[in-house]
Amino acid sequence: MTDVNVTELGIPQWWQFMHPLLQVAADGRDWARRDLYSAALDRAGVSEDLRLVQYGSSGNYAAENRVGWAKSALTRARLLETVRRGVFRITDAGRAFLADHPYEFKQSALEELPAWDEYEVKRRVSTSQPEALPEIIDTPSSDPDDLLDAAKANTDQSVAVDLLQRLRDGDWRFFERTVRQLLATMGYGTEGTKLRATTSGDGGIDGVINRDTLGLDRIYIQAKRFRDSAVDSDTVRTFLGSLDTQKASFGVFFTTSRYTRDAEVAADRSSKSVVLIDGERLAGLMIRYRIGTQVRRTVEIVEVDEDFFE
Repeated sequence: MTDVNVTELGIPQWWQFMHPLLQVAADGRDWARRDLYSAALDRAGVSEDLRLVQYGSSGNYAAENRVGWAKSALTRARLLETVRRGVFRITDAGRAFLADHPYEFKQSALEELPAWDEYEVKRRVSTSQPEALPEIIDTPSSDPDDLLDAAKANTDQSVAVDLLQRLRDGDWRFFERTVRQLLATMGYGTEGTKLRATTSGDGGIDGVINRDTLGLDRIYIQAKRFRDSAVDSDTVRTFLGSLDTQKASFGVFFTTSRYTRDAEVAADRSSKSVVLIDGERLAGLMIRYRIGTQVRRTVEIVEVDEDFFE
């Protein structure tokens, strides 16, 4: 299970794992990271299915990642200590803190501890251009991966709207070239025979692309620019009929709008392998394969190199 909104699925927030972590470590054992995380997830009641959920931005397992941030906070507050590489143990301060907080606690409780401020980064604020410094928004309920995913989702949504608007307003020939280029970039076709436009005698098919290296199978393309109206079942059946005329087995129908339920049923019941790509999915593929888009900024996320300190 990947690339979903992990908060809506019911995975506890990162700070909600701090208490289970301390409870697990309260036995005084030296806990290996993997065992500690697994035991904390068990105590928090996180199901096996939820443990398989991954962040879209990094591919990390969301629940395990949140436990990691909780462990980092407890280590910073000196409630947990690193015994050796990848092995942790509760401290005397951790035992006392757990006794004072037998139930759930938040980061604000850790921030009251003297040890917390020992690692606080002191930033020098320039007085010459104070307006150039961004406002830091405190969101303790969200871990960094949540924030990255949210920022990427908002950006992608904005870009997707712009892409579809440009395709709808542009020339129909440009739209057809775009979808053929997308398929070629996705790996369909070979050098020199990647794609070709069709002619008026091809039964309404807008393009053809090789499915394999030798060109033994071909994918026939239909591309319809719709603004508000959905592609209905009659339009899809006409496309299926064109595939029959070409004696084709594979087809992809692109649109900038959406499909009716009857249209989706018609494609599903067809004996041919037909894929319907609506506007939302088309924009997502263009963003993923960099068709009409480019990377504006790359952010590098660092973590401690355990090997360095071994």
